[in-house]
Amino acid sequence: MSILEVKGLYKNFGKSEVLKNIDLSLEKGETLAIIGPSGSGKSTLLRCINCLERAEKGTIILDGNTIAEEVAGVTQYLKDEELTQARLHLGMVFQNFNLFPHLNVLQNLTLAPMSVDKKPKEQAESEALDLLGKVGLRDRADAYPCELSGGQGQRVAIARALAMDPDILCFDEPTSALDPELTGEVLQVIKELAAEHMTMLIVTPEMGFAKEVANSVVFMDEGRVLERGTPGELLVNPKEERIKAFLNKLLSV
Repeated sequence: MSILEVKGLYKNFGKSEVLKNIDLSLEKGETLAIIGPSGSGKSTLLRCINCLERAEKGTIILDGNTIAEEVAGVTQYLKDEELTQARLHLGMVFQNFNLFPHLNVLQNLTLAPMSVDKKPKEQAESEALDLLGKVGLRDRADAYPCELSGGQGQRVAIARALAMDPDILCFDEPTSALDPELTGEVLQVIKELAAEHMTMLIVTPEMGFAKEVANSVVFMDEGRVLERGTPGELLVNPKEERIKAFLNKLLSV
């Protein structure tokens, strides 16, 4: 059984239809990469799955629990309190880190476990330090976000998402805000998580990374899923001409 199921999802911004009848599933332990041109709806899909945006139509089922369901042509969501609890199963890592600037690294990691999970401070700090060690930043626990490089900031953001022990870790172009030389250290952390069979959903412009890390790749264009396959199938020998054109353009740059 899939840990995540998205069925018939539609999302509009005003008169602009951004997502058009999206079907998507994710298995436990799977790493799914979502690729496609700018403006194809990739980030919007991720935000709808996290309920940061609300869809007009469609159903979202997370770990067997329906958090959004289409009834009479309109999507109805769980009540706010139930939805907040359901969203704890999803960790989110944004392009621009979204760390709290007034808190140091350790405080950024312990805030949610202490306030939401009601963990004792000692336990939260111990677990946070372990996670910082996991991403190679235990020695930066007392630093503030302004004192970190971009790569360090994004690694802290990954550790913060992991601190809530999510079932699925979602990444919205995690390297887009980084200089090229800092991209590798973030991708290495994600590769290690994939090797540990962390369930992940990754919107990424990095075709080589998607090919190396993902179990499955989805190509989106103009708000639709055009094709899904293994990295070898979709990135090496796609069926759709639109995907071939997209990949050829990348190779010619």
